[in-house]
Amino acid sequence: MRFRTTFMIVVLALVGIFAAVNWEAFLAPTQLTLVFTDFQAPLGLVMLGVVIVLTAVFLMYVMALQTSVLFETRRLTKQLDTQRDLADQAEKSRFIELRGYLQSELQQLQQRQNAHLSALTNKLESVQQDIQQRGQLTENAVAAQIGELDDRLQRHGVGVSAVGIKAI
Repeated sequence: MRFRTTFMIVVLALVGIFAAVNWEAFLAPTQLTLVFTDFQAPLGLVMLGVVIVLTAVFLMYVMALQTSVLFETRRLTKQLDTQRDLADQAEKSRFIELRGYLQSELQQLQQRQNAHLSALTNKLESVQQDIQQRGQLTENAVAAQIGELDDRLQRHGVGVSAVGIKAI
């Protein structure tokens, strides 16, 4: 229990004990005066009744206040759940947008990569053709030089065979 609740129970118990111990004094009649009239009644009993009525009023007030707090808490919890759902939906839509954006960027990167790969392949093919042409030119040049050397050797009377060089 909370301290306040415990304190109120102890105070009410002490008032009850005080009334029980002094019950005869509580019942002793006394001349009481209200602003407009006078009457005779036991003062202790009147004061005890006032304490009981005030206690009942305050208990009803506390119960009403606690009930209104519970209703307000329930209403705020529902609003919080609604706001949480809206935030979750917003976050979900942002993730969907992010996914779409990333997919489009990935597609663009793949297209760029394919374009670069295609350009690189074309360049490689042109380099390969160039190398083949140069190889062909080199082969022709070497064959021409060999032919020229062969002609010179034949003019000078030296014959070339597969075995070696011999004089004619």
